[in-house]
Amino acid sequence: MNDEKQSPLVSAVLSLDESFAELERLGAKINSMDLKSEFEIEHAQKLMIRFAECGEEVSAEVVNLSRHLNEARVRAETMAQGVAARADLLNSRKSERQQKVDEFLLLGEKVRELSVAMEQLKRPQGETLTDEDRAYLSMRLSEIEAQLSPLVEQAQNLRRDAQESKMKHLAQNADSLAQTLQALRSKLSVLNLPNSLPQ
Repeated sequence: MNDEKQSPLVSAVLSLDESFAELERLGAKINSMDLKSEFEIEHAQKLMIRFAECGEEVSAEVVNLSRHLNEARVRAETMAQGVAARADLLNSRKSERQQKVDEFLLLGEKVRELSVAMEQLKRPQGETLTDEDRAYLSMRLSEIEAQLSPLVEQAQNLRRDAQESKMKHLAQNADSLAQTLQALRSKLSVLNLPNSLPQ
């Protein structure tokens, strides 16, 4: 592995492993000596000095590794907090988007109901309307007209909110719905002219 790419944590682990391997090697060497000759005794003393030094190196490396592990834990916890905050934001955005889609579906259903209501007001060609029929139809047209304005405003608001939320498809659909409502309003204006009740 390229040393330049090693993280401090990996370097600490490798250093500890290297020091510990040296400690084990020295320990095994010392334990295998007979210590019968003066040369072996002197050599064993030198090895023991080096063994003690290795022991100190291992202790220092353990402390160093512990510090890097603690730093890694802190970084991991900080990262986890950031991800948790992002998860909350993601859930909030998903919920917000679903709420807008639900609002659009409900609005679409209301527009459909209004369209059906207007179609039902049509009378067969040539049918003569009584004054009572005209009064009823005029009342129903007024009721439909009263429902139109809030729905047009709702569709426009939904389109604006969808644009701000970068929901392009929903914004286009809301715009189409607003245009449908405007067309219904224009049709209603014509129907409300004198002698223009549905026939």
